[in-house]
This record gives sequence, C-alpha cells and structure tokens, in this order.
Amino acid sequence: MRGVIFDMDGVLVLSEPFIAEAAIRMFAEKGFTVREEEFRPFIGMGEDRFIGGVAERRGIALDHPARDKARTYEIYDEIIRGQLRPTAGAVDFIRACRSRGLKLAVASGADRVKVDANLRELGVPRSGFDA
Repeated sequence: MRGVIFDMDGVLVLSEPFIAEAAIRMFAEKGFTVREEEFRPFIGMGEDRFIGGVAERRGIALDHPARDKARTYEIYDEIIRGQLRPTAGAVDFIRACRSRGLKLAVASGADRVKVDANLRELGVPRSGFDA
C-alpha cells in the first residue's frame, strides 16, 4: 500500500449536524424556518444541493445561491470552533500513516472552505495531505 484516501464527513469528522445548523441559521436570517430533518435527503451531495434541495422543496427562492452558501460556511466556521471533534482514532491513524511514509489524500463533496475548516479543528493542516 502506498497511500490512503480519507473521506471527510463520516470518516474523519461528523460534521453534518453542524452544517445543517449553519444552513438553518442562514435560512432564518432570510426569514424562513427550516428543520434539520429536511436536510437529510441531501446529505453527502455537497452544499449546493444540501441548501438548494431544501430551498427547492420548500419553494424558497434563493436569489443569490453562491452568497447564501458562503454565508452558511461563515456560520459553520463560527459554530464548529472548539466543538467539532474527530471520529475516534482518526487523528492518530492519520499520524501513523504519515509516519510510515504513506501518501495521504482527503476526499469530500464539500467545498474546500469546509474541508479546511474541518482540518483546522482536527489540528491537522491541509499541508499534511498530499492531495
């Protein structure tokens, strides 16, 4: 084996409740009440679909989807600080792989801004990965 590819959400961290809360707050800022369970069908599809899918199902017009997603990530970054935890053994396994000289990569359907925020909270910089 020459390398390991880590999936971000569900393997390194469990971030879905946090991104759902961030999206709920973003929708609330726009005057809409949505619930966490409304996001479940869109888990793992990336934030464009995660946010857009709920908006579509609820008939909410997002005039500026990119701006709404950026705002969701701003809120996400605020709420994960000191709260997001790695899954059990994840950080130790990353370090063990690195110490054995294995190439490391992170895979995610999320945007890089979310991946970077998650890695920051894990205490594992993106520079510690090869891809």
